[in-house]
Amino acid sequence: MLSNGMGMLKKKVKLVGKSRHGKNRVREQGALWRVVGESLKVHFNSKAPGPFLLLESEENEGPHGFFARWVSLQDDPDFELEIVG
Repeated sequence: MLSNGMGMLKKKVKLVGKSRHGKNRVREQGALWRVVGESLKVHFNSKAPGPFLLLESEENEGPHGFFARWVSLQDDPDFELEIVG
């Protein structure tokens, strides 16, 4: 991984829930995700600093396709990331 967290496109990651919200999302949407986007900033309020990764679920789909979410690489309040491939 690069020092700023960028350069992760197409990598596979495992999400580990830290908060109750994070643990529920992992249980409902799965632990394995793929990186489909990267950004230093996001256009919504977040307590976490960037950079951010846009993740798409590898395991489960919602009613409109795969689940997706932004996760901060630094101090995300809900998730920890483990690179698996």
